[in-house]
Parts: sequence; structure tokens; C-alpha cells
Amino acid sequence: MLDTGCSIPLINQQTVEKLGIPVKGHKNPRVVENFTGETVKGAGQYYTKQLCLQHRRHFTNEQFEVSPMEKEIDIFLPFS
Repeated sequence: MLDTGCSIPLINQQTVEKLGIPVKGHKNPRVVENFTGETVKGAGQYYTKQLCLQHRRHFTNEQFEVSPMEKEIDIFLPFS
């Protein structure tokens, strides 16, 4: 999902587990806030290595913060 209010790429914790995407832990967890400024519990502890995303002939590499999300959403991408 492209999100104009999103400031960092996020990936659903369930998607990471389902696809077996390797994650690394932060030495100092990051604070991840939702659109109302509340801290998202369970987010900011882990991140992925850079993952290659493709849309048609466009490729980009993104590193994602792992976060619990609604099961219907796999990733949030910042969009400005």
C-alpha cells in the first residue's frame, strides 16, 4: 500500500514469517508511530536487509522495519 503519511517502509510481521524473510534486530529499538502519533507496539525491534521490489520494469531496493499490521496489508511504502 502506498501511503502519503508513511515516513519509513514497513513490512507486516506475518508476511515476514510466511515468506521466511530474514530479519536483524536493532541494538536500540526504533520508535515507530502510527498516523495519530501513538507508538506501534511490537514495531521497531527488527528490520530486513534490502529487498528488491519490482513493478513492471521498475526496480527498487528497500529496507523494511518489521511491524504488526492488519493481515490484509503486506507492506506500507512511503509516497510523496
